[in-house]
Amino acid sequence: MNNKAQRLLSLLLCLLLTVGCLLETVSCANNGDGTESGTEAASRSEDDTEEEDPFADVDYQEREFRVYTSTNVASHGMGNSNYLIEGDPDAGASMVNDAVVERNAIAEDRINVKLKFTQLDVDYNGVFDAIRRLVSAGTDEYDLVINDIYPFANLSIEGNFRNILDTDCYAFDFDQPYWYKEYMDDLRLVDDYEYLLAGDYFIDIIRSAHLLLFNKGLYEQHYQTSSNEVYDWVRNYQWTYEKMNEMITDLYVDKNQNGKKDYGDQFGFSILEFWGSSIGFVVSADPGFIERDDDGTPVVVLGENNRASDLVTRMTELAYNDSACVGLTSDGQILADFTNGLSLICDYQRLGSLENPVFRDMQGDAGVLPLPMLYESDKRYSTAAHDTSELGAILTTNKDLGFTSTVIQVLNRQTAKTLMPRYYGEGLQVQYVSDPNCSDMIAIIHDNFRNAFILAYNNATGSRMLNVFSEAVQNKREFTVAYKSSSRSMPRTLENKIKAFKKANNIS
Repeated sequence: MNNKAQRLLSLLLCLLLTVGCLLETVSCANNGDGTESGTEAASRSEDDTEEEDPFADVDYQEREFRVYTSTNVASHGMGNSNYLIEGDPDAGASMVNDAVVERNAIAEDRINVKLKFTQLDVDYNGVFDAIRRLVSAGTDEYDLVINDIYPFANLSIEGNFRNILDTDCYAFDFDQPYWYKEYMDDLRLVDDYEYLLAGDYFIDIIRSAHLLLFNKGLYEQHYQTSSNEVYDWVRNYQWTYEKMNEMITDLYVDKNQNGKKDYGDQFGFSILEFWGSSIGFVVSADPGFIERDDDGTPVVVLGENNRASDLVTRMTELAYNDSACVGLTSDGQILADFTNGLSLICDYQRLGSLENPVFRDMQGDAGVLPLPMLYESDKRYSTAAHDTSELGAILTTNKDLGFTSTVIQVLNRQTAKTLMPRYYGEGLQVQYVSDPNCSDMIAIIHDNFRNAFILAYNNATGSRMLNVFSEAVQNKREFTVAYKSSSRSMPRTLENKIKAFKKANNIS
């Protein structure tokens, strides 16, 4: 079979898979409260007629849309997400890659533009220099830049990016479910000024979404009941830290029979290490980092509420449960250990981890869960993207926000329709299409990005927002003690950053 025939067959299979995914998720995927998941709503919104499309009459006459995209690998085992931004027209048959190429082609044809990509392969420290050089030169070289949240958040404080709430960005429709609106809103330092773009097109965010994996076979063997009840806990808003602690208890088995807890034994909960593993848990619990003044200015209130203290208590219970292990494996090995049946729940994984072919050899199935709520009364989940997640921004040198916002809006909208169903169904090594529980959980993870402030500005506030939690748990200290001893300067540090932000961005 020649390459052309292979590509035709692949595209036909993509179409069949997409239809299957949509039929499956229409009947099954919801947010646990009967509402429609964001990804599926976004997909169906594209069934609008051409007359209803706000961009139906747009024609940019093959104008280039210039993207400065990242190829730096920031997360172990996941690789970089640029293959889902650019695609590779010369690649072999792949449903996911074909979906990327198709997404780009449809977007180009819809408004008659030509996508042009320039790659940047530097770590987050190199991002600072690269963006500052572009802005300092003053030339309108790129329409969109994509890179890590940490340098971008700090670069926005310096005044390097355009305000995406500017009226000239008229094409953005942030009320659409393929935008992560709460996530973007949480990054604001002043009302009416936002600088960072998060949505399905910036797919590294969903690939970097923290989640938990659980071994369904191990659960059913131990508890002699269907693992579906765990999914029901999530849907019914019973999935809390207490529930998780109960779930992992008594799962320890001395498999190597040497009389001590060590590598090779079976655990209820495997934790890579305290700091990185804390990201997903802290964000999911929403301990109340900030409140906002009447003008939207964030004020640190972390040391003034009970949620933070309760969170440290619950995280400590999990980490020091007799069935938990911390640091007995490596970043590169923890996933393989999980698939080999050495843990019921595996931490430090992200959605992109599910692309790993190690799942193909797993005996039994892997379940997918969001990080738990702190209290049942919270009635909502919060998804943390990792602190190296790549999102979008528009440089101050950009001279045409109408053009830029239109192309990004179309790319984001088309990603939700064309790419996301195939990425979930084919790119992830889990039973997304055939198991409605899996599609439900991924929908919940997708639809609940929020609490991004801590991830963006942790370093800007002396690296204390996250560290105070991991250090308290690791040292078995109460939160109030840990906060008073090392984090009291956070409010003043943030105040100074906001002043610098207003000055750099000419905000009175």
